[in-house]
Amino acid sequence: MIVYGTRGKLLKNEITTDSCPNCNTANSIQMNVFQRWAHVFWIPFFPIGKTGVSQCLNCRQVLKLKEMPASLRLSYDNLKAQTKIPVWTFSGIGVLIIIAIFGYFDGKQTASRVSRLILSPKPNDVYHIKLKNEHYTLYKVNRVVADTVYLALNKYETDREDGLDDIAAKGDTAYDIAQQGLPKSLLADMAKEGRILDIDRK
Repeated sequence: MIVYGTRGKLLKNEITTDSCPNCNTANSIQMNVFQRWAHVFWIPFFPIGKTGVSQCLNCRQVLKLKEMPASLRLSYDNLKAQTKIPVWTFSGIGVLIIIAIFGYFDGKQTASRVSRLILSPKPNDVYHIKLKNEHYTLYKVNRVVADTVYLALNKYETDREDGLDDIAAKGDTAYDIAQQGLPKSLLADMAKEGRILDIDRK
């Protein structure tokens, strides 16, 4: 369940020289400027505008922005122009950018490690494989003879890459007894093509 919505916070207020439209008391209006923002799980993602509320300090009349007469609206606009959008209202976007940067460099490191390990396969290496049907599975190295790598293919597939953890949890019994021999050069090509996503080596 995703929790999202909008929230607001008082940014600035000041006493204006306006007279109250209700009790006519001069210099009694406190003008308030609020910042509104959209949030996901209460983390601010982006600002969605400002709004205002006035209150007479004498008679306590409160007016929302759309209820203010022209003179109060002008005072609100002047105060609003002096009020900057807080940087923290973009926090969620900043978090997404950081996650994207981390994911990019993590992917680069994984690809580099795969390119290195695929050239020196060892028994019990587990390859994370992307199949041509856009499904995912695991291959396990049983033995290496000269330039041929003998692999046990997992019996299970998943339509999500993160589903490979569930397949791995099934253990060694999830692999076929029969082995398939592939040349190292073919495995290297598969890695370059992005079909070997990761390699687990104990």
